[in-house]
Amino acid sequence: MRTLLKIALLFIGLEVLPSFTSVLPGDSSKTILLIPYQPLMHISDADADIAEQSKINVRQVRVVMRNALIERLTFALRDNFYVRQLTEIGTAKEKDDLRNFYDSESFYLSSRDTSMRNTATVSSDSENPYFGIFKKSSSPDYASSYMSVSLGKPILFRELSSEYKAGYFLVLTQFEIKTHYHECIDIPNHVFRREFLVHFSVFDAEGKQTGGTAVSYDAGSDMDSINKITGNIFPELAVKICRYVSAATQ
Repeated sequence: MRTLLKIALLFIGLEVLPSFTSVLPGDSSKTILLIPYQPLMHISDADADIAEQSKINVRQVRVVMRNALIERLTFALRDNFYVRQLTEIGTAKEKDDLRNFYDSESFYLSSRDTSMRNTATVSSDSENPYFGIFKKSSSPDYASSYMSVSLGKPILFRELSSEYKAGYFLVLTQFEIKTHYHECIDIPNHVFRREFLVHFSVFDAEGKQTGGTAVSYDAGSDMDSINKITGNIFPELAVKICRYVSAATQ
């Protein structure tokens, strides 16, 4: 019963979280608009295993993880920012704005920014290996790349900045769970290394990208349930993202 209650709370986590939380009200330079990753950008080879260990189905795993990550990240960001977010459960205007933003997104691989400087494009979205049309002749080093984003309608940055009084945008582009099978010690007994990654880009109010990278967390075979992942791994990922965003918005 307690497990079911925890899962239910994760499902409604965003519903009890307001669309904005303030620590520095009125300062647009410290206001950040959080854009969640699109559900189709959840890339994982572990959902079935996590679902089995958590006694829920795969679809629930994806929904719970997305909601929990947004919630953890929002709470972590508000130590330094006035946070607003666009979600599917917000107001009608917020829903429309999120839909328009998603419709305008175009994804591409960029070199991971490990020095807090702007990133350089590695390949276009048409070369993304996840879409099955990757060009071998221009293959980037995926391990040192992250999924960046641009907007077909860049004016949306200015419009949303004005609407939500936001000085910056944190755009989550991809959530990834990757099991390193070639490093598995004992696959039948679930002894493995599994990597959790969050890809994101940071933009200013004019739509200029000020940063972007992917942060990761290496987990062992004991981190195999939804409660362990959201309770132990997501807070660590949120801290890493916040540290990067703080540097990218100076």
